This record gives sequence, structure tokens and C-alpha cells, in this order.
Amino acid sequence: MAYQFECAAPDCVFLIRAADESEVISQVKRHSEEQHGKSSPPEDVIRERMETVEVE
Repeated sequence: MAYQFECAAPDCVFLIRAADESEVISQVKRHSEEQHGKSSPPEDVIRERMETVEVE
């Protein structure tokens, strides 16, 4: 099982998938700040939008 998060910003193709939930959160925060110039969303918001996916 892995965790996945896809950016919802228009025209943004950012997608992160990792086995560690904290890695996804860390990368989403960095992406938000560096690519969109916004403060990172709260962790609970990231967790709400995060999906779990099967990895083969």
C-alpha cells in the first residue's frame, strides 16, 4: 500500500506517491510553497485529500 496526493491547482500535474505518509505530507508542503508561492495547507487537509493505493 502507498499514499498518493494529486495537486488540485489548475494546470498543475504534481502527483506524489510514497510508502510513507509523512513523506507525502512533506513533499506536498514543499510543492505548495515552491511551485505555487502559497503557505502549505494544514496536515489534516492534506490527509483528507490523500488516497491510499495498491502498489505492485
